[in-house]
Amino acid sequence: MDNRSELEKRIATTNDAGLIAMLFERLIANCNNCKAAIESGEYEAVKDFNDHSRDILGELIFQFSGKDDVSTALREISIFVNKLITEGQVKRDISIFDNCISILTPLLEGFKELEVKDKPKAVTGITYGKGNLEEYTIEENRSFRG
Repeated sequence: MDNRSELEKRIATTNDAGLIAMLFERLIANCNNCKAAIESGEYEAVKDFNDHSRDILGELIFQFSGKDDVSTALREISIFVNKLITEGQVKRDISIFDNCISILTPLLEGFKELEVKDKPKAVTGITYGKGNLEEYTIEENRSFRG
């Protein structure tokens, strides 16, 4: 329950780049979970993790539906990762999921950097009350006056 609460706070207080970073974090976690499931012979779990990953990749393709070069590149990467996770599931090959992780990690790091550079989309003091004011702010020296 505590993890869910932290996740809700993070979603409510991050910006668009932070939300995309969270999707990449989950994709990487799914790849790691697929590797563990293959090692333990739980191939149905691999299918479930891959189905969830495909949902995330579909969301990323939708979010980057623009005509600019960055959107096009991110859509192509998402399609390629989808192909790789399918191949990893069919072949039950852990190294394919390692390749996915090596592709997704730089994207995650880039969006985390963008998250820090942009202001959050919500003010935590208003959302969670005065006690949690500094808990999720990126810039520590903000002041609020009534």
